[in-house]
Amino acid sequence: MGQELGGSVAQLAQCSDWLDADEPQRLATIEDVRSHVNQEDSGVAASELTDEEAQAVFDHGCARPGSDGYRLYVMYARAAAFKPLQEVAQGDAQ
Repeated sequence: MGQELGGSVAQLAQCSDWLDADEPQRLATIEDVRSHVNQEDSGVAASELTDEEAQAVFDHGCARPGSDGYRLYVMYARAAAFKPLQEVAQGDAQ
């Protein structure tokens, strides 16, 4: 799905690729993006989205008009950054 850069599509995958992909390609893309956003040796502890959470982010974001060129890794990174806040808010609501 999408072009490869250094053996990975994570940096270049866009919504247009997501919309054209089948389920196995989508799951492989989620894993590729996750592995680049959440690199173990980066020294930064980042939240990780589940496959279902990432798919929901991409499905919702890529459904917007004019979103064909949106980068999936940017969408993933932003959603992952807000995940701890979302978990706190959900905990407060219970």
